[in-house]
Amino acid sequence: MIIIKKNSDYKSVYNCNNSTSDFNLVLFIKKNNLNYNRFGFTAAKKIKKAVSRNIIRRRLKEIVRKNEYNLKVGYDIVLMARVNAVESDYKGLEKSFNKLMKRKMLLKGTE
Repeated sequence: MIIIKKNSDYKSVYNCNNSTSDFNLVLFIKKNNLNYNRFGFTAAKKIKKAVSRNIIRRRLKEIVRKNEYNLKVGYDIVLMARVNAVESDYKGLEKSFNKLMKRKMLLKGTE
Protein backbone atom coordinates (compact mmCIF):
# COMPACT_ATOMS: atom_id res chain seq x y z
CA MET A 1 0.00 0.00 0.00
CA ILE A 2 1.37 3.38 -1.02
CA ILE A 3 0.36 6.31 1.18
CA ILE A 4 -0.18 9.86 -0.11
CA LYS A 5 2.15 12.09 1.91
CA LYS A 6 2.20 15.51 0.23
CA ASN A 7 -0.39 18.11 1.10
CA SER A 8 -0.55 19.13 -2.56
CA ASP A 9 -1.53 15.57 -3.52
CA TYR A 10 -4.34 15.58 -0.93
CA LYS A 11 -5.58 18.94 -2.23
CA SER A 12 -5.57 17.74 -5.84
CA VAL A 13 -7.74 14.74 -4.86
CA TYR A 14 -10.12 16.96 -2.84
CA ASN A 15 -10.44 19.47 -5.71
CA CYS A 16 -11.27 16.78 -8.26
CA ASN A 17 -14.96 16.90 -7.22
CA ASN A 18 -15.34 13.13 -7.40
CA SER A 19 -16.61 12.00 -4.01
CA THR A 20 -19.26 9.96 -2.30
CA SER A 21 -20.17 9.49 1.35
CA ASP A 22 -22.21 7.58 3.86
CA PHE A 23 -22.84 7.76 7.61
CA ASN A 24 -19.19 7.01 8.59
CA LEU A 25 -16.90 7.91 5.69
CA VAL A 26 -16.32 10.28 2.80
CA LEU A 27 -14.46 8.86 -0.20
CA PHE A 28 -12.53 11.13 -2.57
CA ILE A 29 -11.19 9.71 -5.85
CA LYS A 30 -8.92 10.94 -8.62
CA LYS A 31 -7.36 9.04 -11.52
CA ASN A 32 -3.55 9.05 -11.20
CA ASN A 33 -2.47 7.38 -14.50
CA LEU A 34 -0.16 5.01 -12.61
CA ASN A 35 -0.37 1.22 -12.42
CA TYR A 36 -1.00 1.29 -8.67
CA ASN A 37 -3.29 2.99 -6.17
CA ARG A 38 -2.24 5.57 -3.61
CA PHE A 39 -4.23 6.02 -0.41
CA GLY A 40 -4.72 8.85 2.04
CA PHE A 41 -6.42 8.68 5.43
CA THR A 42 -7.85 11.62 7.33
CA ALA A 43 -10.28 12.16 10.17
CA ALA A 44 -12.51 15.17 10.74
CA LYS A 45 -11.18 17.72 13.23
CA LYS A 46 -14.62 17.66 14.80
CA ILE A 47 -13.49 14.38 16.34
CA LYS A 48 -12.04 16.14 19.34
CA LYS A 49 -9.68 13.56 20.80
CA ALA A 50 -6.51 12.82 18.84
CA VAL A 51 -6.53 9.28 20.22
CA SER A 52 -9.91 8.65 18.60
CA ARG A 53 -8.76 10.13 15.27
CA ASN A 54 -5.67 7.92 15.30
CA ILE A 55 -7.63 4.77 16.15
CA ILE A 56 -10.01 5.41 13.26
CA ARG A 57 -7.13 6.07 10.84
CA ARG A 58 -5.41 2.85 11.92
CA ARG A 59 -8.61 0.89 11.38
CA LEU A 60 -9.04 2.40 7.92
CA LYS A 61 -5.46 1.51 6.99
CA GLU A 62 -6.03 -2.09 8.03
CA ILE A 63 -9.29 -2.27 6.08
CA VAL A 64 -7.54 -1.00 2.94
CA ARG A 65 -4.58 -3.34 3.47
CA LYS A 66 -6.91 -6.34 3.63
CA ASN A 67 -9.06 -5.29 0.65
CA GLU A 68 -6.43 -3.67 -1.59
CA TYR A 69 -6.08 -6.71 -3.88
CA ASN A 70 -9.78 -6.41 -4.72
CA LEU A 71 -9.60 -2.80 -6.04
CA LYS A 72 -9.06 -1.50 -9.55
CA VAL A 73 -5.69 0.22 -10.03
CA GLY A 74 -4.79 3.72 -11.20
CA TYR A 75 -6.48 5.89 -8.57
CA ASP A 76 -5.63 8.23 -5.74
CA ILE A 77 -8.12 7.44 -2.97
CA VAL A 78 -8.60 9.52 0.18
CA LEU A 79 -10.80 8.20 2.98
CA MET A 80 -12.05 10.77 5.47
CA ALA A 81 -13.71 9.62 8.68
CA ARG A 82 -16.76 11.56 9.83
CA VAL A 83 -17.68 12.26 13.44
CA ASN A 84 -20.06 9.28 13.43
CA ALA A 85 -17.11 6.92 12.82
CA VAL A 86 -16.13 7.26 16.50
CA GLU A 87 -19.10 5.11 17.51
CA SER A 88 -18.48 2.57 14.71
CA ASP A 89 -16.47 -0.55 15.23
CA TYR A 90 -14.12 -2.19 12.73
CA LYS A 91 -16.89 -4.14 10.99
CA GLY A 92 -19.02 -1.03 10.60
CA LEU A 93 -16.16 0.89 9.00
CA GLU A 94 -15.37 -2.05 6.71
CA LYS A 95 -19.02 -2.22 5.63
CA SER A 96 -18.97 1.52 4.83
CA PHE A 97 -15.72 1.16 2.89
CA ASN A 98 -17.07 -1.68 0.76
CA LYS A 99 -20.35 0.15 0.13
CA LEU A 100 -18.54 3.28 -1.10
CA MET A 101 -16.16 1.28 -3.29
CA LYS A 102 -19.11 -0.50 -4.92
CA ARG A 103 -20.92 2.80 -5.41
CA LYS A 104 -17.91 4.26 -7.27
CA MET A 105 -17.34 0.95 -9.10
CA LEU A 106 -13.77 0.57 -7.87
CA LEU A 107 -14.08 -3.12 -7.02
CA LYS A 108 -12.67 -5.57 -9.57
CA GLY A 109 -15.41 -7.19 -11.61
CA THR A 110 -17.64 -4.10 -11.67
CA GLU A 111 -17.94 -2.02 -14.81
